[in-house]
Amino acid sequence: MMKIEIFNKEGACYLLQYKDKMNEASSDSLNYYGYFPFQSQNFLPVTDAMEMLRASSVMQNIKNKELAVEIIQAYAVIKNAHLFYEGFSKAKDMAIEKYTSQQEFRKISNENKSLRETWEFAFRIPEGFAAMRQISFVHDDPHLTYSHYMELIDKTITFIDKEYN
Repeated sequence: MMKIEIFNKEGACYLLQYKDKMNEASSDSLNYYGYFPFQSQNFLPVTDAMEMLRASSVMQNIKNKELAVEIIQAYAVIKNAHLFYEGFSKAKDMAIEKYTSQQEFRKISNENKSLRETWEFAFRIPEGFAAMRQISFVHDDPHLTYSHYMELIDKTITFIDKEYN
């Protein structure tokens, strides 16, 4: 989720710096970012193991109650990371929906335009510019937030390793 969000943010920031001079944007960079900032990708965290722990007596059999709490908190962190990403995705999707619902967009989307022409067009429509701005700053520093989530999960994994290895 972090990589996808950062890639979107970087792509939007790159494109925004060339919004009025798309002809100066690098062809390699345009191809690298492609249409990605306008595409969506959903994630569904799997928490079946946590549900199994809750439903069975396994959680009750963990003698170290601090570890049991750590495990529960790790699953809460996974849920929070997913909610964080969903916040980004929803804000992005709403902004893109405003852009793609424009009559001008529907007209040009049926034409065979180059990537550069498509982005030039996107920035000519206020909703296209607004969508890219939204993507560029939904979250200030997603790397920092997701890294914090990963640290908390890694802490739990280390705790489990010490307890059982």
